[in-house]
Amino acid sequence: MKIREGQLALDFTATDIEGREVKLSDFKGQKIILGFYRNVQCPFCNLRIHKIMGKTVALRNSGIKMVFLFESSNQKLKSSVMHQGISPWPLIGNPEKDIYQKYGVEPSLFKALKTPFVANMMGAMKEAKALNLPEDKDATITLIPADFFIDENFRVVKAHYGASIDGHVPLEELFKFAGLKM
Repeated sequence: MKIREGQLALDFTATDIEGREVKLSDFKGQKIILGFYRNVQCPFCNLRIHKIMGKTVALRNSGIKMVFLFESSNQKLKSSVMHQGISPWPLIGNPEKDIYQKYGVEPSLFKALKTPFVANMMGAMKEAKALNLPEDKDATITLIPADFFIDENFRVVKAHYGASIDGHVPLEELFKFAGLKM
């Protein structure tokens, strides 16, 4: 079942790549960006994380809390040089995809197949190749990303389900929610 804007965020507890227990409701009282990504080798997801990390200081100073989930295991995420610098925000491997299911984040063959027609797939793959991403043979190829903006009252103010495998909310919206100007 998809999450709707205006409803309370669904709480969960998980372990991040550093072995820390993360409970989403521990961030109540603060703005939260909850991002569901594909896998450790997805060029679109990794390039997006790379762009977000370029604003780490500004984002940290804004007080926003971010939680990133990937369908790859914590071990695979931690083995990636790309994902080792994400702190101070939790990066959670969820290969069981139970948290994905809780938030209605699902695979879609149709959306995956339309990606080359709506995104620069070859460019993203070329850029991501330089990142030396590890392979994840257990990952699906049809999982579609999603983003949720949660306010201080733990209410979902934006529920964005991607239209393709690069279908995250635009970074400008993410930064605006955090109170930053581009």
